[in-house]
Amino acid sequence: MIFNKHNPYNWLEKLNTTIMSSQCRLGKESVDLEEGCCSGGRIINSTIENGASIWWVGNGGSAAICSHLSQDMLNKLGARSFYPGDASLMTCMSNDFGYENVYLQPLEKLVRPKDLLIAISSSGNSENIILCAEMALKRDMDLIILSGFKKDNRLWNMESNLSFFVPADLFGIVELSHEAILHGIIESLWLEKKESLITSSALKEKCVN
Repeated sequence: MIFNKHNPYNWLEKLNTTIMSSQCRLGKESVDLEEGCCSGGRIINSTIENGASIWWVGNGGSAAICSHLSQDMLNKLGARSFYPGDASLMTCMSNDFGYENVYLQPLEKLVRPKDLLIAISSSGNSENIILCAEMALKRDMDLIILSGFKKDNRLWNMESNLSFFVPADLFGIVELSHEAILHGIIESLWLEKKESLITSSALKEKCVN
């Protein structure tokens, strides 16, 4: 196959442009991407410091992001981070309560006030993700939302602590943009943690000597 207009490099260029043009809302206030990412780091760090849990929900490619980055938070940041994506659990919940409740049913029994929910939906209109976001608000949880496609999507227009909107109409672009934003936040927190530990260790060694 000979690529012309739709070659992979053009796709990568579009991905880069799209990530950097993502829109953010902190509460009800629009903020730029840098402030949005820094605010995401502060929310996550506060959750960890308070000993609260971080919960993830998403479908398809977004579910893969949840699984991947939930374990990154546990591994790199020591967070109580959970993605309720076990196959037996999901098939049980969807069989008994319908797929729209696949995450809601277990989360209603597991979450606590002050926990953080990270809700991801490329379209922003996935009913099972919206139900979880609504539950988070009722339960006095913190809520970070990531969506895309159209700005009139339901998630982007919900109340939340922090929301990211990716202005693209391709699933791959939206999904990788969401993952890149979250990876940037998590890895930056990890690098700060590493640097702090190195500095602390150097100070202790200096005091001993």
